Amino acid sequence: MAAMPCKNVYQSSGSIMSLSFGKKQMTKQLYLLRHAKSDWDVPVSDQDRPLTKRGQHDSLLVGEWMQLNQLIPDCIISSHSTRARETILNVCLGLEFDSLDIYWEEELYRANHQVLLAESLKFLNKYDTVMLVAHNPGLDELVEFLCPESELPYTEDAKLMTTASFAQIELPEDINAITYQSGRLIQLMRPKDIKI
Repeated sequence: MAAMPCKNVYQSSGSIMSLSFGKKQMTKQLYLLRHAKSDWDVPVSDQDRPLTKRGQHDSLLVGEWMQLNQLIPDCIISSHSTRARETILNVCLGLEFDSLDIYWEEELYRANHQVLLAESLKFLNKYDTVMLVAHNPGLDELVEFLCPESELPYTEDAKLMTTASFAQIELPEDINAITYQSGRLIQLMRPKDIKI
């Protein structure tokens, strides 16, 4: 499928405030979203697995929660897998983000954290707030790479980005300064914790 161009559709009455974190000015925002729960019982390839009813519900809930909290990205890039596609299209319904402006990227399917970071940086060079929709273990690895370990809210079974989880990471304004543990985890929200 041909890639769709990403447009700046972020609407806000003001810009993101610059916050000091160490000696770096932190003004870039990276939103990470893992696809919602998918169906393992459907006889299709891994790439084509659809969401379950719970996955549909959770992804719609995340979109509503993001809109309520004004977590509106400038740009969305997403894995092209069916479960990632269904997840972000549901999120966009609640978020009031035009799904035609999503940038679909084959490289994000089963990508490791280096690939996820490289793709994110391409867009962070143009936009202040980028949302990346992808898969584990790459997303867990990316959060661990960017954020100090003391900030990471692991589950009891040592997971971070469970299905439909959303992470908000603050990063240096200078993308060349975005390296190991250069970010700050603002929040990691899981669907079970969302109350609207």
